Amino acid sequence: MSYGRVFGNGITLGIAADGSQETQNKSVSLRLPDISLSVPTFNPFDSKDRLGEQKWYQKITVGYSMQASNTITTTEDQLFKRESLNKFKNGVSHQIPVNMAFNIADYFNFNTGVSYTERWQFQTVRKSYLKVLNSGDQEIIDTVAGFKRNGEYSLNMGVSTKIYSTAQFNKFGNFKALRHVMTPQVSFSYRPDFSDVAKGYYKLAYYTDGTPKIGSDGQQQKYSIFEGSPYGFPGAGRSASISFSLDNTVEAKVLTPSDTTGKGDKKIPIIQGLSISGSYNFLAPSFKLSTLGFSGRSQFTDKLGVNYYGTLDPYRYTDTVDVLTGKVSRKLIDDYVWNVGKLPRLTNFGFSFNYSLNPEALKKKNENEQNLKDKAAKTGMTPEQSEELAKVSRDPNAFVDFKIPWNFAFSYTFNYNTDRVGQNSTITNTLNFNGDANITPKWKVQFNSGWDFKASTFSQTSLAIYRDLHCWDMSFSWIPFGAYQFYSVDIKVKASVLQDLKLSKRKNYYTRF
Repeated sequence: MSYGRVFGNGITLGIAADGSQETQNKSVSLRLPDISLSVPTFNPFDSKDRLGEQKWYQKITVGYSMQASNTITTTEDQLFKRESLNKFKNGVSHQIPVNMAFNIADYFNFNTGVSYTERWQFQTVRKSYLKVLNSGDQEIIDTVAGFKRNGEYSLNMGVSTKIYSTAQFNKFGNFKALRHVMTPQVSFSYRPDFSDVAKGYYKLAYYTDGTPKIGSDGQQQKYSIFEGSPYGFPGAGRSASISFSLDNTVEAKVLTPSDTTGKGDKKIPIIQGLSISGSYNFLAPSFKLSTLGFSGRSQFTDKLGVNYYGTLDPYRYTDTVDVLTGKVSRKLIDDYVWNVGKLPRLTNFGFSFNYSLNPEALKKKNENEQNLKDKAAKTGMTPEQSEELAKVSRDPNAFVDFKIPWNFAFSYTFNYNTDRVGQNSTITNTLNFNGDANITPKWKVQFNSGWDFKASTFSQTSLAIYRDLHCWDMSFSWIPFGAYQFYSVDIKVKASVLQDLKLSKRKNYYTRF
């Protein structure tokens, strides 16, 4: 069950409760309740009656979000006993971002801010260790009831600009100009160490006989009293790093005398978003520079687009030979390859191209991917979350548009990957094809399949049928053959606030019904 409300000033409130029961092991999981509150960013020092441009302090923006949860996982016979109340895991997390952005000398965009996280916990842990003969230490954990709080913050600042360059051509026929736009970005972030025992978030580790537990570094180990809490705990160790990236866009201007718009020329994108990025951690004990990642996209025609990506490793490696066995082992060393006149080593490279017989469908797909990227950038999602969103966008069944009557597309993906010292290389390549068609204005059929070059057989093949029922949607999905046969029938309400109102019937490869 869930309830949501959006207030007039943009504040959103969500309350949810759910439960699940596993009949085989007689376990029960409850979430009672889960609360989220979000306040959009606002300018606390600005005025609605302001005249003229904003002063520097009026550009400060503040946001707020809160999450609270209360969960338990127990057995059926213990659920309604009084002692089960002490087994609930609960907590509250508050996030407050404060930012300010302004221009410097009209050409540079500068931003700075601080992000603060406050957590309230109602249980903490107390650890001790027991030495076990011929085995690892046994960890003894006691749960301590009572309210405790912890907080952490990080600072960040960054600057970016755009650099334009244009080359004009007069002797290359209809090819008239080439435009290159570079967008360099540099940002700095700092997070202090919150593992100091004096702060109260961490404690020193001891054995049950009172002797200190020493780690491999020769220092006494620590543990956080908030381990296992719903919203984590402050991290250990300081971090001060610079992140940098360079984005490139290249487009050509071609003369089109037959253009009916009268402009007489056409812009053709050659490279869209070719970027390279990395970071440097000043406080890391070694390997301060990260690997360098690059990616880009080129849309050669309305029907054909190519994506490419890769990783460069800037560190050298050394080979050592075991005098007894003669086995050669390779180890990464903290020294840059350019110190010996070499370029960074390519440890990962891949490319994929998409070809669609319906250019409007490919345009919609690209717009969908770009919207997901923009959403990830605005909401501050992690790279893992962004990749999950990208996977959704690449799924042909994830987006149904009845305005596109038909489409047939195929894609080829190649990937080369090694470890950081250039060993254990693997190569994969796959060919996928998918299509859809509107049988009627309310019925759409989709299919998705591919060819596995390694196994020399068809990859997982799926069929789907969609029916527009005005306020409702009906869908049928089917994997007819293979190891993971599956079918499902779903009828659900279109309205996003009522997405949980649905009727489903499904059969997985691991079920009998």
